[in-house]
Amino acid sequence: MAEQDSLSVGQDCEREVAHITYCRLCEAQCGLLATVKGGRITHVGPDRQHVASAGHLCVKGPAMLHVTYDPDRVLTPLKRTGAAGEFEPVSWNQALDDIAGRLSSIVKRYGPDSLGLYFGNPAAFSFGHFDFVAAFMRAFGASKIFNPLHVDSGAKSLGCALVFGPGGGFTFPDLEHTDFLLILGANPLVSHLSIVTEPRALQKLEAVARRGGVVVVDPR
Repeated sequence: MAEQDSLSVGQDCEREVAHITYCRLCEAQCGLLATVKGGRITHVGPDRQHVASAGHLCVKGPAMLHVTYDPDRVLTPLKRTGAAGEFEPVSWNQALDDIAGRLSSIVKRYGPDSLGLYFGNPAAFSFGHFDFVAAFMRAFGASKIFNPLHVDSGAKSLGCALVFGPGGGFTFPDLEHTDFLLILGANPLVSHLSIVTEPRALQKLEAVARRGGVVVVDPR
């Protein structure tokens, strides 16, 4: 395995160096090793020494290598000039001024409730993302902010609120010290225990089953 240290700019730039990082595409945030040579990422693989993911990795993390260097990746704002697929590159200032003008016109004509904003994976894992989203909407006097709670995790949020009170947040089971696990209304083979923040979900469930048991109740 390549040496795990930082790569100094302008020094040993032709030597392959593995940088310790992590995947930001879901809340499991599995550990990654990104191999860099000559300032370019050449390989993305699992970090087998990561304390939580322990080498687990799905297809999404390594695929970011191909997304990053895809020849069709859009690197500058594009403005539609005619039919579908007809665009021309514009500057960031042009793009932002155009978007701001259109949004202001919509709000002026239809009111602030004509705007809605969704935020979720992976941007929501940024510490300041929600603050920026809220400030952006307040600038227009708008309040319709949507997130994953509206489509796939509202039941868990409601359950936690009913048990622990509003603002209690999510609970996370201590799978390493659990002897019997009862799962209501979820399919861990599909969800991989989403919102439990567990990279090695199936392995942890198998360990619980060996210690005592795992029961999944499907309300359908």
